[in-house]
Amino acid sequence: MSDRRRSFVAALAILISLPALAGCGRQATETAAPEKAERADAVPREAKPSDAPAAHPQGIRGQVVKLVGSFLPGAGPEQGSREPLAVPVHVFGGRVEPFDKPDPKHPALVQIVRADAEGRFELPLPPGEYTVIPEIDGQLYLNNWLDDGSWATVKVEPDEWAEHTIEDVREAAF
Repeated sequence: MSDRRRSFVAALAILISLPALAGCGRQATETAAPEKAERADAVPREAKPSDAPAAHPQGIRGQVVKLVGSFLPGAGPEQGSREPLAVPVHVFGGRVEPFDKPDPKHPALVQIVRADAEGRFELPLPPGEYTVIPEIDGQLYLNNWLDDGSWATVKVEPDEWAEHTIEDVREAAF
């Protein structure tokens, strides 16, 4: 066998074994940099909290809840309830102008994670500014905006986990 062919076979063997060596049996998530995914046609997969790779010592941890009933101050004890929502949560890099229908090919989409039965989600991310929006009944929903009209963002600092609660208040009274 020629030296060139041996080098090719050795490189191929290394490439084939890398996923097994790197993951040690764990499935890695596909997280793009907050600026933009490399391929515009790439569709991010949904991730679960247990998919968290150790590559990023920071990210976003949060909960999606639905407020139902009365939360009026001074009207006696709170009559409302907080119900966790197990829904997809879309994470975008940077600020995003509001839109309703989920778009898996949106150029700023970094990842879609799924909140668990308690409404909790976690996504390791590089430091940066992110827009985090739950998908409720097939629509993106966030009732928090910035002065420029974009949805509110979450800032991830190096070596810190940003805590973020998203409340669906459509069935609540304040």
